[in-house]
Amino acid sequence: MRTALSEHDFGAVFGAIRDCTGLSQTQLAALVGLSQARVSEVEAGARRLTGAKLAARISSVFAVPAQLLGFHVDNADPAVGSLASEEMDWVNRRDFVTLATAAALGSRLHPELERLAHVLPGRLNSVTRPRIGDADIDAIEAISDGFRRWDLAHGGGLCRSAALSQLHQIAALDEGVCSPNVRARLQLATAELASMAGWLAYDIEDHNAARRLWTYALHTAQCADGNLRSTDLMVIILLDMAHQALHLRQPKDAFAFCRLAAATSTGRRHPVSHITAGYIHTVTAWCWATLSEPEPTRRALADSQTGYAAASADTIPPWAWIVTEAEIAAQQGHALYLLSLTHPEFAEPAAARLTAAADGHPAEHERSRAVVLPTLAVAHFRAGDIDSAVRIGQDAVTAVTALSSQRCYARLRDLDTVAARHRSASGVLELRADIAAASAV
Repeated sequence: MRTALSEHDFGAVFGAIRDCTGLSQTQLAALVGLSQARVSEVEAGARRLTGAKLAARISSVFAVPAQLLGFHVDNADPAVGSLASEEMDWVNRRDFVTLATAAALGSRLHPELERLAHVLPGRLNSVTRPRIGDADIDAIEAISDGFRRWDLAHGGGLCRSAALSQLHQIAALDEGVCSPNVRARLQLATAELASMAGWLAYDIEDHNAARRLWTYALHTAQCADGNLRSTDLMVIILLDMAHQALHLRQPKDAFAFCRLAAATSTGRRHPVSHITAGYIHTVTAWCWATLSEPEPTRRALADSQTGYAAASADTIPPWAWIVTEAEIAAQQGHALYLLSLTHPEFAEPAAARLTAAADGHPAEHERSRAVVLPTLAVAHFRAGDIDSAVRIGQDAVTAVTALSSQRCYARLRDLDTVAARHRSASGVLELRADIAAASAV
C-alpha cells in the first residue's frame, strides 16, 4: 500500500480499500467525487489519477498521511483530514458533502465519523444509567415528537437549547446495557432527536450547529440499519441538508444531497415510504427551480405528486403525520415561487398553491403558515396584484413576530427587497416600515 501511495497508483489503492470494506465502485466513487466508470478504469489500469487536488481529496477522505502521497507537512500532525476541531466552520468546510456521503454509506472510512458525539454543539453532560429498556426509548421518541410539535407551532428558538440538552443526555446512554433490539431502537431514537435538534438550529439560522447535528444524526441512523425507519430517516436528514443548502444559496450542494438521498433510498435493506419518495422529488424540484429550469421542475413535481398519491391510509407510517395536504401544497407552491423569480408566468399558480397552504395549516402549525406568508406576498407582487401582496405582507409581519424563527425573518427580508421595487404603490411604504420595525427587534 505504501508503494502504491507513493507512486499514486490509485488503482491498487482503490482495490485494497474495497477489498477491506466491501464498498462497491459506485459507493467509493461517491466518496471521492468521481464517476463509477472512472473508478473502474483506474482499478483496471486504463486510467491514472494525477491531479494534486484529487490526491489531496482522497487523502482527506481515507485519512491517508500526507507524506505517503508525497506531500510536505510542516505541522506536528502528519495526518491529512484531521477535522475534529470544535471551532471548525461547518457551513464553509469544503468536505461537508463528502462527510455526509461517508455517513450515509456507513463506510466508516472518514476519520471524523466516530468522533461526532464529541463535536456536537454545547457541552456533553455525563449520565449514569447502567441498563436501558423499551420504556426509555418510548420516552425519547415522545420527547422528539414534543419538540417537533413545538417547532411547528412556535419555531425553533425557544426549545432549541432544551432539545440540545436532551440530546447530550441521551447520547450518553450509548454506554448503557441493553438488548440488541433496544440498542437499534436507541440508535434510531437518538438519530431522530439529533435530526430534530438540527432542524431547530437551522430554524434560528445557526447553520454550523445544524450541520454538526445532522451529520451526527445521519451517522447514528445508519448504524441502526436493521430498523424499518432507518432509511426514511437518513433520506429525510439528507433532504434537510439540501433544504439548508438552498437557503444558503448553494444549489450545487443541494443537488448533491438530493442525489445522495435518492441513492440511499434504494440502496439499503429497507426501502423508503411513498411519502419520503415524494419528498425526494419535491426537493429536487426546488433545486431545478432555483436554476430557472421549468421543464425539469415540472417533471420533478409530477413525480412528487405520484409518490404522495401512492401512499394509502394503511401504508402511511405514523411519523408522517406532519405531511398534510397543506404541507404538500406549500412544497409545490415554493417550487413554483422559485420559478416565478425568473419566469413571472409562474407567479399566479405559485400564489394559488401557497394560498391553499396558508389557509390549510391549522393553528398548531402556525410556524409552517408563517414561513409561507412572505413568499405568498412576493408571488402576488410578481403577479401584479399589489393590493393582495400588501395585505398578505402585513399578515406575514404579524405572524412572524409572534414566533421564534429566524428563517421566517429571512423570508420577510426577501419580501422587503421585492416590495422596494413597488415603493410608489399604495400601502407599500407602510408595509416596508413594519418589516423594518419587526426586523429591528
